[in-house]
Amino acid sequence: MEIVIIGASFAGLTAAIECRAAYPEASIHLIDREKEVGYYPNVLNWKVKGSLTSWDQARISLVKDAEQADLDWKLETSLIGLDCGRKKVSLEKGKTVFELAYDYLILAMGASQVWERSSGELESRLLSSKTIGAAQASLEKLRDAQSIALIGGGQIGLESLEALSQLPVRLSLFEAQDSLLAKYFDREMTETLRLELEEAGLDLHLSETVNDIRFSASDQKVKLESIHGQYEADYLLIGTNFKPNSQLFDGVLELNADGTIWVDAFLQTSQEAVFAVGDLIQLPYAFLGKAYLPMINHAILTGRLVAQNLVERKRPLIEVNRIISSHLFGYYLTSVGLTEAEAELRQEIRTIRLQRPFSDWDERLVDFKLVLAKESGRILGGQLVSKSQHLEQMDSLALAISRGLCLQDFLDQTWLCLPRSRPLVPLLVEAANLYQRQLHAED
Repeated sequence: MEIVIIGASFAGLTAAIECRAAYPEASIHLIDREKEVGYYPNVLNWKVKGSLTSWDQARISLVKDAEQADLDWKLETSLIGLDCGRKKVSLEKGKTVFELAYDYLILAMGASQVWERSSGELESRLLSSKTIGAAQASLEKLRDAQSIALIGGGQIGLESLEALSQLPVRLSLFEAQDSLLAKYFDREMTETLRLELEEAGLDLHLSETVNDIRFSASDQKVKLESIHGQYEADYLLIGTNFKPNSQLFDGVLELNADGTIWVDAFLQTSQEAVFAVGDLIQLPYAFLGKAYLPMINHAILTGRLVAQNLVERKRPLIEVNRIISSHLFGYYLTSVGLTEAEAELRQEIRTIRLQRPFSDWDERLVDFKLVLAKESGRILGGQLVSKSQHLEQMDSLALAISRGLCLQDFLDQTWLCLPRSRPLVPLLVEAANLYQRQLHAED
């Protein structure tokens, strides 16, 4: 059996390892256009912050596992064509073009951050860590940088902003929404962070969409233009949403409107024996139907599932819950399920927000918010901004959302499972009491 996997990042590496375990007699070909693979996308930030003594520290352990899995590695090799009728892929390495036959094909080519309005002349002024080569080149560029513009106030943009803020450079952040991390947090939950960033001298441009970017060769500057003005910087870092690398399959495979590859519940595409995983596909999300949120844990999840479904359909995709966590400028920010803005578009809701000064609970909790269905009290979402890590407890909240629990049911289970000293427990107790008082006040 010939298994061909295109893409050797997190999804592709996981699929290769799992396929070797499931099909020990198969020939497994792992193909990637890069020379070195398996690096975390945060590698440049970590290097700037001094968290790494060597680049290899940012390489996922999946690489070592894959190296021991008896695979046919074809690196620095690009997919240039797919013939589903003949069950062959066309590949290119250097100036050599060749074909490779498959019994099963797994597409794991990931996604890219692309600014559609940019031109090739901007490449020398872009900072990126999508590949290890790009990260190393970007680190060199930073040595002579005096000003950097960042587009996107989501996770990627803010994590980069935090790292770059340690350098003696002028930083400007542009975000089309009116708040930071707007995709995952309601505005009031990130307001303290915004104020602190502005007080630290960071130049934040919220509610400001960048309409045009160009390179000025005369003064070697990147020029940005919005409806509010024109700006310039030495370098540009794009932290906007990813776009799936699916262009090659237009007209060959069925694509969704957002450019992702359509797959069934078992990750098979519209063509038999061709599967897609990771950042190429949408996943079923609680409350959202299907959505595109590229994440490392989803890449690994689908990489595992696809190996089990190649020959026989064994494990369908199940609905996953959105959980986002970041550590930024001293704050741990975690969001699970729906935000208030998302939830109120779907049903009548109640929100409960509990704020505590740092002096309470050993200076740990800052701000906690629950989004509940109005009548049933079912938990729809939660947001926590804290000075210490509480991801484990928020994972429990995500599980409660997946199970459709109401607040009181979750509290009863939490009371049994989590020590009462855990900061989330008294918050949940108070939230439940507030919810009950709201109900009684309306009766």
